[in-house]
Amino acid sequence: MVVKKVEIKVDINCGKCKNAIMQAVAEIEGVNQVVLDEEKSLLTVVGTMDPICIAEKLRKIKQKPVVVSIGPPKPPETKTETKTETKTEPKPVCWMPCPQPCPQPFHPYYNTCDMVTVSTYNSGSGCTIV
Repeated sequence: MVVKKVEIKVDINCGKCKNAIMQAVAEIEGVNQVVLDEEKSLLTVVGTMDPICIAEKLRKIKQKPVVVSIGPPKPPETKTETKTETKTEPKPVCWMPCPQPCPQPFHPYYNTCDMVTVSTYNSGSGCTIV
């Protein structure tokens, strides 16, 4: 069956009515999503279920359903924004403001661009830096 979106106007008088509506519709086979807008008194059901089954279930719990629309569900929004990648050089972090640029760290055995791998032993104790 085809996935469809069904909007039904219902009477929501109290929290008990809301719970009864949600429970009754959620039990129907093929229901994927149930949304109940209390301000508009609008029940929106998405799935492969039969809209007539929804109306019949609602009548059994003393509701007077009015089908507003039946149609395909709204497709998920896809963002088509294109991101322009700009590379910025990381700035050294100084703890105190420097009157001149901070000096680059110097070490005789490694360069600041060297790759460092850290791994732990299987027992979880200690680590090895390669």
